[in-house]
Amino acid sequence: MTASRNLLSVRLDAELAASLERYCAQTGRTRSQVVQQSVAQYLLADAGPTLGSLAEAVLPPAPKTPGAPRAPRQQRFREHVRAKRRR
Repeated sequence: MTASRNLLSVRLDAELAASLERYCAQTGRTRSQVVQQSVAQYLLADAGPTLGSLAEAVLPPAPKTPGAPRAPRQQRFREHVRAKRRR
């Protein structure tokens, strides 16, 4: 199965276009690859907090016992909710 691709045209000023060309020449990647990765990173960064980062903000910090494995975030969240219900 082939993935559907959408064509996107963008206009760049001469300085930015030259920088893009230099970067592509240095890395051996195409302009499309660089722009696709850049847009993906921008959207990820601009999307705001993730559910995981919000959970980390709510959960108490994990105990820092040397050598002890850290409990997964989901398990810590469940334990936190259970403790709140018991109160």
